[in-house]
Amino acid sequence: GARPGGAALLHLQRDALRSLAFSSSAPLSLPAFEALRTSAAWAPVLRAKGFLRFAECGSYWLTLQMCGPRLEVTATRHRPGSGSGGGGEAERSSEARSSELVLIGGRRLDEAPVESWRSAAGAAHR
Repeated sequence: GARPGGAALLHLQRDALRSLAFSSSAPLSLPAFEALRTSAAWAPVLRAKGFLRFAECGSYWLTLQMCGPRLEVTATRHRPGSGSGGGGEAERSSEARSSELVLIGGRRLDEAPVESWRSAAGAAHR
């Protein structure tokens, strides 16, 4: 029988698209992210969306949306989707996973650069 989501899976297989999800509870390095984003490893990325917190940006979260060559970044004082910054339980929970990023790209999309970025984030905050 047909599986739920089967059409989406077939679409991804036919078009040879991959997705990678990244999350980190530690603030990230903006220079390391820019090095990744401007490297050849980023070339297969077709879409990216995430909520990122960088050590260099203090108490701001950045919402990143990329589609093809278009890149949009907005900054907020509280994590997007967490409310008004009032410090409630939901907000404290969202701060525990301060950065989340999903990448969608071609079959050459490789986890290694993202994993090295994750390792660098963890090592910088130990």
